[in-house]
Amino acid sequence: MSSSAKIDPDGSSMLLKASAKRLFESLMEQTPDRIYIKDKKSRFVAASQALVEMHGFKERHELEGLTDFDLFSHEHAQQAYDDEQEILRTEKPIINRVEKETWDDGSISWVTSSKAPLYLASGKLAGIIGISRDITAEREAQIKLAESENRLREQNEILRSDYQSAHKVQSVMIPGRVPHVNHVDIGYLWKPMTSVGGDIFSFPRNPSNCLLFFMGDVCGHGVTAAFYTVLIKYLTAHSAEVYTDNPQDFLNSVNHGLTGRLNEGFVTGLAGHFGARQKNGSRKLVLSHAGHRQVLVYRKAEKKCELIQLPGGTVMGIPGGSASPAKAIDLKVGDRFYAFTDGIVEASAPDGEEFGMERLIQCFEKHAGETVQETQQIIYETVAEHTQSESQQDDITLLAFELS
Repeated sequence: MSSSAKIDPDGSSMLLKASAKRLFESLMEQTPDRIYIKDKKSRFVAASQALVEMHGFKERHELEGLTDFDLFSHEHAQQAYDDEQEILRTEKPIINRVEKETWDDGSISWVTSSKAPLYLASGKLAGIIGISRDITAEREAQIKLAESENRLREQNEILRSDYQSAHKVQSVMIPGRVPHVNHVDIGYLWKPMTSVGGDIFSFPRNPSNCLLFFMGDVCGHGVTAAFYTVLIKYLTAHSAEVYTDNPQDFLNSVNHGLTGRLNEGFVTGLAGHFGARQKNGSRKLVLSHAGHRQVLVYRKAEKKCELIQLPGGTVMGIPGGSASPAKAIDLKVGDRFYAFTDGIVEASAPDGEEFGMERLIQCFEKHAGETVQETQQIIYETVAEHTQSESQQDDITLLAFELS
């Protein structure tokens, strides 16, 4: 058996070769692509049916002898002519160029265009063969996507600017006025998880002119929680105007203003005031809480930090809730009082282990020789080392007082 018979036992290859012209004609009739042949003057010699119909003709011979100047805007036709003459001059093809087609009626379409020099069997350069594929739908989708991305970038820039402005405003509002009290050193740290946050603390003015403080934590993060801190700032200032040396009444007044105004969630709170300084330098600290039960007291004499669990009290923003009964704590010279939000003790390492109360106590004891303000920053950095992350998992607030 001959080798050709092994390759083509039924003779189909020979038939295809013999029918090459008819196959080309079939391709020109059925392909959705715009295939064309032009002579050296860029006149159409042959064209696919899709190209013919696109230009409003019925028969393929109707396009013969025409040029792009007869079909497109002058600008587009001139560019196509220049490209084709360059191909004829250099004999280098253009492959998959994206082209914008501008029509006489002003409409626009997009194609990928490939053009190559066409040679006769003798090797003589005869003209151009080209193929264009309509990509108008894909191109318009790309343009719309790019426009959407640009709009999104603009909106993100506006949002970023708004966040920066909100951060500046909230940074002024929190804590606001920090009182100067003889023989009481105050340290604080306020670090929202994002540009703004739901933690708040303040030192409201009051008729007794005592050192009154409030710390709160709005459930949630970001802008929504930050909006509520503005309301809380107002409510604490308003409630402090009638402060009667009872932090429980103060928190209940704030809760009354919050109830029904929170769309969802709640607010935890802690409030307290320092009593008058005694001859030995000691003071009473009177506290009440609303879901913010744990505080720490560092006793200088024992060089130990004591965890204090305040009496039961409910969170704010829920009807029928009440702050805990007031509790007095005796503080001596050198003693410190620490209040903090849960963003510290609940900060988790990559393996899920929380920073925890024990670590916090150890840090306060270890750095008792630092100022109360320096201690706040040390605690924050220690928490960051524990989480092994540059970003916070929650808002973080620390408040400290030391009797001197």
